[in-house]
Amino acid sequence: MENKVLFLVAHPNIEESTLNRIIVQNLSKKCHENIFIRNLYNLYPDFKVNIEEEVKIIFNVKFIVFQFPFYWYSYPSLLKEWKDKVFTNLYEKKTLSGKHLLVSITTGADKKSFHAGEKNNFTIDEFLRPIQQTAFVCNMIYHGYVHFSMNMLKEMNNFCVLERHTDEILSRINFFLKK
Repeated sequence: MENKVLFLVAHPNIEESTLNRIIVQNLSKKCHENIFIRNLYNLYPDFKVNIEEEVKIIFNVKFIVFQFPFYWYSYPSLLKEWKDKVFTNLYEKKTLSGKHLLVSITTGADKKSFHAGEKNNFTIDEFLRPIQQTAFVCNMIYHGYVHFSMNMLKEMNNFCVLERHTDEILSRINFFLKK
């Protein structure tokens, strides 16, 4: 296994997305042959995940990134379905052990609203506990999350900041793969 990366995109309507679409476009421009971008909603619009194909891909990667819009305090249902089917299959075989996992999320709300007493009342880390626990149980190396919000885009009034988000994802991947 080389230092291959699976960049798993889970957006129900990526064509109408501002943030996720641009992040994926930026990543496509910057990525090399070791990064595989897979858009779950394009691959499985019927939610019938090809477990065998996904298992083969996971077997050959060292780093996994979940890219999704964070809404209703969770991740899109197809990512949950994919994780349930694929990770359950791999858990018994201990195939996920030692693989790296990074979460990249986009939100409409800014990060400061994700705290006790604020609009969203809990931190992003607290909302991501199911993913963190899955990584823990599967003996994966969890690297937290990278967050980008529409408010950040509006405040800076510049799509170049999305390129910095993509660079942050790539920087984290490269840092941990070089160890």
